[in-house]
Amino acid sequence: MVGSVKPQLLLASAAILAAAACSSSSSGGANATSAPPTIASDTTSASASPSSSPTTPSSPTPTPSFSSTVKASHPCATSQLALSLGAQQGAAGSTIVPIVFTNKGTDGCTLYGRPGVSFLDANGHQLGVGAVFGGDEAATVTLAPGAAANALLSIPDPGNFSAASCAAATAAKLRVYPPGQTASLTVAYSTSVCTTKAGAAMVNPVTPGSGGQ
Repeated sequence: MVGSVKPQLLLASAAILAAAACSSSSSGGANATSAPPTIASDTTSASASPSSSPTTPSSPTPTPSFSSTVKASHPCATSQLALSLGAQQGAAGSTIVPIVFTNKGTDGCTLYGRPGVSFLDANGHQLGVGAVFGGDEAATVTLAPGAAANALLSIPDPGNFSAASCAAATAAKLRVYPPGQTASLTVAYSTSVCTTKAGAAMVNPVTPGSGGQ
């Protein structure tokens, strides 16, 4: 009896052990957990931005002027100036004429910018368009009594243009408005000029001296 029971117990025990092992293996698989995925962090802040240097406000550019020891507190009025022409020179396709302003007053005054210039016929009528502005940056010229300043006038040769694009005419005088003034002066000057915009003369800013007069 005992000998028949022992094998059965051994078989039952083996079955129980086997079942326990399977149960343990199944339970371990169900309860296993995997490590959470790693998310790379962005170390750059979204609000970060390259640093910039503060902008220094620019100072107003002073009006350039020619060196002078003369004291002057006001612009030269037309009535204070005498008008003449300096020695003209030939250039490539143009004639250069210095327009000379002389301070005939008793105190110093200043000129700044370009004069207004136009050509007149013998009857005093304007011929075509006036001179256009050109040249370098303007600078203040201070005139002592008796001193002179000049603005170069470049007059194109009518031969550089077709008859239609020039519409040449003969000038007898120049009418000149000193810079910043509304009253004009005239000076005799006879030459052939274009009366169209295409052939307009060009006037530069005033500079010290008579321009070789």
